Amino acid sequence: MLTLFELALADEDVRPSPYCWIVKFALLHKGVQFETKPLPFADKSKYPDPEYGKVPVLVSDGEVVKESAVITQWLDRKYPQNPLVASKAEKAAAEFYAAWIGSALYPALAPMLMMRLFSVIAETDKPYFRQTREGRFGKTLEEVAATPGVAERAEAALAVLAAPLANHRYLGGSAPNLADYIVFGPFMWQRLVTMTELYETPAPVAQWRERMLDLYGGYARDAKSAEAA
Repeated sequence: MLTLFELALADEDVRPSPYCWIVKFALLHKGVQFETKPLPFADKSKYPDPEYGKVPVLVSDGEVVKESAVITQWLDRKYPQNPLVASKAEKAAAEFYAAWIGSALYPALAPMLMMRLFSVIAETDKPYFRQTREGRFGKTLEEVAATPGVAERAEAALAVLAAPLANHRYLGGSAPNLADYIVFGPFMWQRLVTMTELYETPAPVAQWRERMLDLYGGYARDAKSAEAA
């Protein structure tokens, strides 16, 4: 049995980490059994590697694998069936999408989600969350939330994503692959923090989003949102 450690909110059943969602989709894609265990933001003593102090972390028979990109590569080596990337071209595409969401999508979503996320994490995690995120952004969470034009920035990013999805069911083509899981991570981050529509989503992206939610028996669709906590 593989064990995935992931961040949890005040309600431990709500686990929106986008990078953990990449790994969960990768595990589902592989068809291997796994369990998940919640971790707090602040108490690193509960982490499988307290000095590392980050998620996702996957543990398999005492082997500890860290970071989503490393974990997905490890999964393809360990379980070669149903490859997440079946060629160098697919690997290059996944790397491109990872860079794209880092430069285009996450910067648009973060201002819309930071204060919402802060409101639903455990009280004991809030000082740590505020300190680390404000250090990352160089401003207060309230100032981050007041960033202008973020909905328009998200819409511009998704207009780019709509181009391939207008012609293909998935970013991987006729079936999902690692590129889909990487890009869908931030969508799950948003969905599990708030079900509110924060921007206008192009039709091809909205339709792809529904297909992703339905994958693997609706695993992502059934995930608990903070608004249902």
